[in-house]
Amino acid sequence: MAADAHLTAAVDRVIELFNRQSLDLPDGLFTRHTQFRLNGVAFENMLGRSPDDPLVLMLARGPAGYRFASKAVQHAVLGARLQRGELAESRSGDARVISGQCWLSGSLRGTHEAANVLIDVALTIHGTSVTFADASIDPQALDRLREARLRR
Repeated sequence: MAADAHLTAAVDRVIELFNRQSLDLPDGLFTRHTQFRLNGVAFENMLGRSPDDPLVLMLARGPAGYRFASKAVQHAVLGARLQRGELAESRSGDARVISGQCWLSGSLRGTHEAANVLIDVALTIHGTSVTFADASIDPQALDRLREARLRR
């Protein structure tokens, strides 16, 4: 089933803002409780401290979690641009799930090698807000992004 037009517009707005190198977000899309996961691992588990630590939760969830990840990608990929494919909507219990693929392009910091990364995205939505934002990236491509992020 095609994704809801309102949510599709919100996703398109996030992509537009990302492509402008902005860290702004559409109001209300992510709450302070929104959990971000990369290849099935929650951001708070990646920070090397207790995932229940209030400081970790403050940095890893909601708009701050989005900004944390976006800034890292924008640093690793010069001229980072996102494009999306078709979005589909399904149900999971009382939640809606919007899923699709995005393509990240640009050049990797330090090598200027082309970055062409396919990202599978799934947004779990309760009401009008995203509760879980999942991104899946090929582990080799993710390693290349991590290496580029560390280059000066």
